[in-house]
Formats: sequence, C-alpha cells, structure tokens
Amino acid sequence: MRCIHCGSVAGKARANELCVDECLDVADQLMDLGSRQVTFIGGEVFLYDGWETIARKLSDGGVHVNIITNAFKFGDDQIDQIRYAQLDNVGISVDGMEENHNRIRNSNKSFQRVLRAFDRLSKEDISIGVVTSLLDFNFDDLDAMYDLFVENGVLVWQLQIATPMGNMAEKKDVLLNPAKIPRITEFIKDKRNEQKIRLYAGDDIGYYDENEMYLRNRPGTISSWRGCQAGLRVVGIDSVGNVKGCESLYSDEFIEGNLREESLRDIWCKEGNFAYNRQFDPSKLTGTCAGCDKGWICRGGCRGSCYFTTQSLYENPYCCYPGRARSH
Repeated sequence: MRCIHCGSVAGKARANELCVDECLDVADQLMDLGSRQVTFIGGEVFLYDGWETIARKLSDGGVHVNIITNAFKFGDDQIDQIRYAQLDNVGISVDGMEENHNRIRNSNKSFQRVLRAFDRLSKEDISIGVVTSLLDFNFDDLDAMYDLFVENGVLVWQLQIATPMGNMAEKKDVLLNPAKIPRITEFIKDKRNEQKIRLYAGDDIGYYDENEMYLRNRPGTISSWRGCQAGLRVVGIDSVGNVKGCESLYSDEFIEGNLREESLRDIWCKEGNFAYNRQFDPSKLTGTCAGCDKGWICRGGCRGSCYFTTQSLYENPYCCYPGRARSH
C-alpha cells in the first residue's frame, strides 16, 4: 500500500528474508530468553506464508502473541490462521475516519476493508485492538474514531505519533504539532474514565503532565513512564534477522547483530550493545531535555522519536512535562 507514514518503507519482500524454519528457531531463542509477549508487525503480516505456524509455537510456549495488520487482505483464510495461532488479539491500524485514513493508506478502499474486518472479527468473537498513528491532519478525528470503535467492540486502542522516518522522512509538514500533546493526554484520560475501551498512549506520548498516571497502566492500576526500554526489556527482530533494541529505531546504525551470524542470547548479552540505553546517564540529555528534573527517570522519552525528530537520541520535542522549560 506504501502508506505515507510507513517507517519501514514496506514494498516487495526482501530477497533474503528468514524462512519459516529459521523463524521457528528464533521463536525458541526468544522463549529461552524469557520473552513474555511478541508482536508481529510489518509490512503486512498476512503476506508472509507460515506466520501462523511461528505464532502458534510461541503461543504453545506460553508467550502472549498478537499481530498488527492493515486488514486489507482479510477473509476466511486469515480467520483460520488467527484461530490456529491462538492470538491474544488482532490489532488493526486505523489512522483516521474514512477520508484521512484512505489518504494515509493511498487507497480509497482501505477504510471499508477495516470496517469489514471489524465486523468479521466481532462475529468470530476475536478480540480487536486498534493502533492509530497521529499526524496533524488526522488529530481532529479522534472523537469520531472513539465512537466508531466503541460501536464496533474494539477492546484496546493505542495512540502513537507518526515519526519522520521511512516514508515520512520527506513529509515533515504533516507531522503532529507538539503543542497538541496535552490535548491527547487529556483525551486519553477522559475516555479511559468512560471505561468503554482500554485506551493507551504509545511510548512516544507523554511525559509527566497531570495525566501521566492515566496513559499507560492497565485500568485500575497506577503507573508512569520509566524510560525507553529498547535493549533493556524490549528487542526488535526484522525480516532478515537483524536485531535492534526496538523496530522504531529504523536505521542500520542501531543493528546490534544478525541471527544468521550470532545467537539472540549472544547479541543480547554482548558487552557494549544497546549502549544508548544500557549506558544511559542524565548528563547525556540535550536541548530542551538537558537538566530536566525528570531526566533520571524519563531518560528523554522514546528513543526513536528523539532520534528521527531531532537527530539526537536524548532530546524529545514531544514532551509535555510542564516543568521542563524552567528546570534547566
């Protein structure tokens, strides 16, 4: 589809993608390291033959597995695959109401395909999640989207910010205005209080305004942002076996190793890998984050958001902490 916000510049499959047997070995390695949750993203997961076999191996091993799909290719075969894989939920990327969603997806059919998938998943009693990437022009769709998702039985909804990487690198004029972040955190708090959808902020939304306690925790619990977990509790593996701390760090400079050359455990445990987080110190914070009194715990927010918006790993223009402007 070549969506305008696609960070991975998805298109034709790479010639050297991991085969199913290699992916099954990766699944074993993930479980050996104690992985508790795995998300299959894309590109488009349904275009990889055998994905459900890999997912089922993880599910059988006690791992919580879900996928994120654009729902463009969705029918009986996909339902059968989902059931076989024993997924926790099916996440669908929905990036606005019909006009804006289709604009982002470069297709006048995409939104109707999403609605069809909602209907089919509901009839099959399969849990539905939604992921929305926010740009400046789809921001005002949030209320209408909320009503649509409630009507269609969506269980979980995550809001995140489209980052200027991949296809978005040359479209910075449509990036979300950082001044709108407080309105997003307020929206999440208000809609959570209605208790109709489990609404969450992505790791690139925050941090430490008056709504922080409502942004990330499961309903009925209290939590707050504890810094980027790439290379600490999170790992990303791409279709050719490259290992990064997070797939949002979509640049070759963040590759820590390749699974055709080293084991996942060796890459994970290698001294010096994932240094941007494992060797973090608040003194590394730059720009508007430098000297912030939350720097020791916030750590500059989402590393990918920092890097692709400021070319620094340690300055985040999307922070809405009220005290940071006067804390340095």
